[in-house]
Amino acid sequence: MLKENEAKIFELLNNDELASKVMEIVRADEAERRAALVRRQSEGLRNARERGVRLGRPPAKRPRKFQSIYTMYCDEKVSARAASQMLGVSPGTFKRWVLEEQKREQEGKTAEQPAESESTESTEA
Repeated sequence: MLKENEAKIFELLNNDELASKVMEIVRADEAERRAALVRRQSEGLRNARERGVRLGRPPAKRPRKFQSIYTMYCDEKVSARAASQMLGVSPGTFKRWVLEEQKREQEGKTAEQPAESESTESTEA
């Protein structure tokens, strides 16, 4: 509660003891309202997570020219900072994209390897 409102309550009641009790009640009510608000927010966030709602800022979309700049970066023709400036993103975002791309490439290679070994086994049998 604002100090100005507190002063008005004390002024209106002319009785410090009564005004103190009223202020106690008002503060308790404010605390209950704040607690209820926090509880509702927490429940809402938990329900949203359970439904799979993605919270927060949406991820930056990769520009079309990312792949060509990524290739240049891998060939060490440009630095990460220069590549990020070309794409108009922060160096951290570019590096995260690079890690995601490398992970995707690794997953693609590991997925291809068992398929190749299975095909060679079937031709030998």
